[in-house]
Amino acid sequence: MELQKGTRIKNRYEIVSELGKGGFGITYKAIDHLVNRFVAIKCSENNLSHEARVLKTLDNVPNISHIYDYFVTGKNHFLVMKLIQGKSLSAYRAELGGTIGINILKELLPSALITLDQMHERGIIHRDISPGNFLVSEDNRLVLIDFGSATSTKENSLKSNIIFNHKGLEAPENNQLSEIGSWTDIYSLCVTIVYLLTGEGLPSPEDRMKYDSVPSMLTRLSLTSKMQNALMHGLSLDKNKRYQSVQLFADEFYGRKNQENSGFKAYSVHYHARTDIGTRDVNQDNFMIDKRFAYAGEDCEIKGYIDCEPDELHVVAVADGVASSNHGELAAKAAIQAVSHFIDNYRNEEGVHETLVEELLNQINEKIIILGEKIGKTATTISILLWKNDKYWAANIGDSPIYQLRGDLLEMLSEEHTVAREKIDAGENVSPRDLHTLTKYLGKKNVAGGEMVHIKAGLIDKGDVFLICSDGIKGVVSDADIKKYLKRDGDKTIASFYKKAHRHEQMDNCSAVILKF
Repeated sequence: MELQKGTRIKNRYEIVSELGKGGFGITYKAIDHLVNRFVAIKCSENNLSHEARVLKTLDNVPNISHIYDYFVTGKNHFLVMKLIQGKSLSAYRAELGGTIGINILKELLPSALITLDQMHERGIIHRDISPGNFLVSEDNRLVLIDFGSATSTKENSLKSNIIFNHKGLEAPENNQLSEIGSWTDIYSLCVTIVYLLTGEGLPSPEDRMKYDSVPSMLTRLSLTSKMQNALMHGLSLDKNKRYQSVQLFADEFYGRKNQENSGFKAYSVHYHARTDIGTRDVNQDNFMIDKRFAYAGEDCEIKGYIDCEPDELHVVAVADGVASSNHGELAAKAAIQAVSHFIDNYRNEEGVHETLVEELLNQINEKIIILGEKIGKTATTISILLWKNDKYWAANIGDSPIYQLRGDLLEMLSEEHTVAREKIDAGENVSPRDLHTLTKYLGKKNVAGGEMVHIKAGLIDKGDVFLICSDGIKGVVSDADIKKYLKRDGDKTIASFYKKAHRHEQMDNCSAVILKF
């Protein structure tokens, strides 16, 4: 059934436009009026419950279109997913003239490798890897879509007997379900890579058994010998001779085969944190440091070390209750509690990605809205720094900043969600009131937390210093002074911030967490 623009489903989802057609239905762009966000909706007269269960199993896997909702209306099945802004890999290839250069492909490929590796660890085999089933997102990631033919090697309830045929893309064993595994997706991925590089499909497995033209195809490309070997290995007609994991393929393709699996060693992070009520009646700030400490309502100062083991997730968060709302300190406390539960659940999660953070902010926003219904409208800002191995994610809603100092370069990783910032960007005059009027905050109705959050990811170097603080610090300390203070040794760093803040007659609640790697 084709849906027209403006059609309402469940009195909640409004169809905007068609995104594409596939063997399992039509996918549309729609507005979810309950939380005021765009979503993707797949509609089909075929049963989509299998795909919904698969997506639910892959809830924490990065670079897929995660499920929001699934329901049946009459004869039609509806699958509601996160909308990925981007274009199909096939369309992207066409825009580049029919082929994709190896340097561009090397930048795109890691996101797909991470996704497949984590899927396979959960026992899910996609079985339909192709250029048409990847989207190139606006931030240059490959996002895997269409799980209608996916099957599980572990759970009987997720096994799929769907038979399909994408000539030249499917592995020889693809229709023999008892023999499929990670090697099946690896074959199709390698075919996809060759197709993107050459613009040519591969001969069928039957034709390759008579005469295999793949080696000569690869020698015409500007590939290193390791890349050629990795592709030939992944394209073996004998599944037992193929890579048995995506990680093994990635190591050889990128020339990492002889390196240690992780490459990361344990290291320490020194933290020093302080919160001060200032001249306010109540301290509405709240913070946590990696489960070692969470502010409980009184002014305090703490310091210590976080020992970081390889592949272990760590987090610091600062929440600043909105003073104009009811009991902002309760909203801040609720937000910090939610982050605390998050680190409990994902401390040793194999993959961390933006979708996890977005979902966390969705949950916190809903939690604070419900709290507001009990005590009157309440709100808070939040800024979170997560890190694992040598990668960090800085996420914020509101105006509490996150800074990184590397050498002599100070960078603000967060985004300022105020009327003042909007006016400055538009070239308009700014009033004093605009400086403290928030455009985004937790507790805001009709918008999902994940739609408001700003996320910046990057790599950590030894010697990096991070500052996560409430706007009480930002409002009284200039960027030049922040850089100067963060360069100071020991306790002098945080003492400098509060010496400056105490000079003001009307001192706001001030909280700061400093991390030195």
